[in-house]
This record gives sequence, structure tokens and C-alpha cells, in this order.
Amino acid sequence: MKIHILVINLFVSACMTSHAERLVFPLLLPESQSNIIVTAAPEHSKACPLEYTNLMSNTNLFSPAEQSLLRQIHLQYNGVTTNSGPLGTIFKGVELRQWKSGERVVKTFSVSCFDYTNFNARDEIAFLSQRQIMIVFRTQDGNGYNVNLIDGRLAQYQEYKNGVLDGLYVGQVFDNERCNYWARFVKGRIVGKFLGWNEDGEIDMEAEFKEPFDFSKNAIGKFDRSWDRVSARQTDSVRGKP
Repeated sequence: MKIHILVINLFVSACMTSHAERLVFPLLLPESQSNIIVTAAPEHSKACPLEYTNLMSNTNLFSPAEQSLLRQIHLQYNGVTTNSGPLGTIFKGVELRQWKSGERVVKTFSVSCFDYTNFNARDEIAFLSQRQIMIVFRTQDGNGYNVNLIDGRLAQYQEYKNGVLDGLYVGQVFDNERCNYWARFVKGRIVGKFLGWNEDGEIDMEAEFKEPFDFSKNAIGKFDRSWDRVSARQTDSVRGKP
């Protein structure tokens, strides 16, 4: 987390040198920001108005249904293992997945697959470390969410519809109550505000998107944390088969 903050600060400092007339948003390529209004960045934070307080109980940011979901979703995956999934699922095996940056494969890893027995949906769970697991839940129509859990607590939640980001995007949830950043997507594009807060509760990232904006395409790092299937040929190559 400290390294991530340092990189952002260095990036913002460099951009402020070449774009002294305005702030730039640290998570996006500078050339993509011509139609974005940035009012806060890591070295230029501002006091947070009450309406944007980064609490799950803030109904300006989270509906009652979303509050309940975010506070309870970690319980659904409490105690899952590589071959034992959430209640109501059956283990279907281990498969390979990969993260990509454009066409470049960033990482290949294994996921445990669990099908739900009472409706057409699947959980794919990656055990990234002893402390961290990531879940991709999708129905047959491509609706669902990505969830990142650290030490059994919710660290990130991304909502998907028809296979693309659509709905709530929230990250770095502390004690299931206070978040680090917040946004909403519609059909893969961000709309309205992107908000981020520092440890003191100040807003240290704020941008207003006047038109639907392809955030994932223009992000400096991988923002959409969904993963791709590995083809049969790629699978054989990874496993050393001719």
C-alpha cells in the first residue's frame, strides 16, 4: 500500500510540473483527461463534505441493499478451501486463468470452480496467498461481482452485468465500514464521480466525468480485476505437454 501511494505521488508531482494549470487524475493516462474535471489528487487533498463521508452507512453513496450486501458478503466465503466452496455449491475442479494487460499476459494462476446447485451460476476462487482470496461470481448471463478478501474481510467489490463493469465499484474497505475509493459504472464506463479518501478521511482523489468514460481502457494499472480463461493449447503449454 505504501509503495502504491509513493508511485501515485511521484506520478502526480511529474504531471503537476508539466500541467501546472490544473490537477490530473493519478490513475489515468494524462492524455485521456481532456474532458475530466479533477478537484483533488494525493498531494492536493481537500476536506470531505458530510455528503461524501466514506462510510458504508452513507446513503448518498450506498443504498440500504448495498450496505447490507457489503457488510455480509464475506460471510458467504468464510471457510472456503480449494475443494470446498460456499453453501449451495458443488466443486467442479481446478482450472487455469490469467490476467492480461492488453494482449500481454501478466499472470497465470489456478482457480477452484464451484457451481451453484439451485441456479445457473458459478464461483471461481483464486487463493492468491494465505491471507488473500479473490472470487469471481457470474451467472450464465455474465451478471455478478468480483470480490477480494484479505484476512476474511472485504477489500474490494466490483459489480458486473453482461460481462462488463456495471454498478458499484468500491475498494479497500476497512473493518467492513469505511472505504478507500468509490465509483459507479454503466455498461463498462464510469459515470459521475470517482472518489478516493486518505487515512485522515480527506478526499485525495476526486474526478467528475461529464460523459461516460472508458476507465479500464485508459487506466495506468489494471482496474478491471476480472480474469480470462486459458485456452486448451495454453493450458497444455503451462503444464509442459507437447
